[in-house]
Amino acid sequence: MAQVDINYYLDVLSSWCHIADRALERIESKYGSSVNVDWRIAQLFDFGPLPYSREKLVWYYARTKNIAGIQLNPEWVDSGQATTVYANQATEAARALGATDSTVRRALSRAAVIDGKRMGLRDVAIEEAARASGLPAADIDRTMETPQVRNRIAQTTQEYKDLALPQLPSFVLRNTSGDLAVFSGLYTFESLDAVIGEMLHASRVTEEFGPEPV
Repeated sequence: MAQVDINYYLDVLSSWCHIADRALERIESKYGSSVNVDWRIAQLFDFGPLPYSREKLVWYYARTKNIAGIQLNPEWVDSGQATTVYANQATEAARALGATDSTVRRALSRAAVIDGKRMGLRDVAIEEAARASGLPAADIDRTMETPQVRNRIAQTTQEYKDLALPQLPSFVLRNTSGDLAVFSGLYTFESLDAVIGEMLHASRVTEEFGPEPV
C-alpha cells in the first residue's frame, strides 16, 4: 500500500514544535493510515536549562504570534532552572510504559506553551504525563531514570544532530517508491500537505504500473 513514513524530530516544549504539531494532527486526520509518524525526541540546549529569561521568552512569543498567528504563554518558565529535559523524559517514559501514541507529548506541550503550567519542573511534568496517560506517576518517575529512556533520547538527539538540520521542528519523509523530502523549521499544514500528497500519488502510480519490464 502507498504510504509516507515521517520521522518527526521535536522537543516537547519547543514552541515551534507545538505549532507544527497542530499541522501534523491535520495531516494525520486527512491521510489516516497512508502516513506513518514516528516522533523522535531531539533534546534542545544540550540537556541544560533554557538559555534565556522569561522576559526574552515574552518577546520571542510575541514575534511567534506575528508569524504564526498563535498566542503562546510564557508563564511555564518560572525560574532560571526551567528545562525541557523533564518533559521529554516523562514523554519517553510513558511511551516505554505503553503510551506509544502522541497523546502524552501533546498534552505536555499544550500544558506548557498554552496553559502556562510549569512543565520545566520535574514533578509537574510527571504529574501531567500521568494525567494524560493514565499511568501511575511513580512508574513514570522510575522509568525516566532507566537506561532505556535515557539512551533512547540520547540516540534520537544524536541522530537529529547527525542530519545537520538547522532547527526544530524537522520532518524526514520517505514514500514507498523511494522519494525523500526533508523539512526543517517549516511548520504549516499547507507545506506538509503538498509534499505528502505528491509523494503518495507517485507511490500509487508506481504500484499500479508494477515492476519494470524485463
